[in-house]
Amino acid sequence: MFSHRNAHYWLWFLVFGVIAGLLNYKAHGTLGSEAIWLLVSGLIGIIVGGRWLNEGKLAKPYDLIVGIIFAAVGIIGILLNFGLFNLSKVGLPSGVLSNDSLIGLSLAVFPSLIHTVLGLNSINHGFKAK
Repeated sequence: MFSHRNAHYWLWFLVFGVIAGLLNYKAHGTLGSEAIWLLVSGLIGIIVGGRWLNEGKLAKPYDLIVGIIFAAVGIIGILLNFGLFNLSKVGLPSGVLSNDSLIGLSLAVFPSLIHTVLGLNSINHGFKAK
């Protein structure tokens, strides 16, 4: 039986990683950093939650770290789209911000909303873990 946490990462991996990655590859001929982030982070979420790997003790720190990353990027994207935040004034190192993406994750409207939901859900799993 799947736990809510495992279902979250399996859906993350399959829907946003595999399916979105394949569609992106079909449309652009490349996987893209967004698809790679979602594919890899979803797969790692599945792996670290496994009981065979240290009884799943790595799941809580992973959930909190990946949750904070995705939620932060999502919230920044939402604020940017409302015009309440300006990344050009923050002074980020080169390579961190490029072409409307932050660390390779899109800051467009719908991806920002998805990142926020995935991130907050992961943080929730991290806080609920034993």
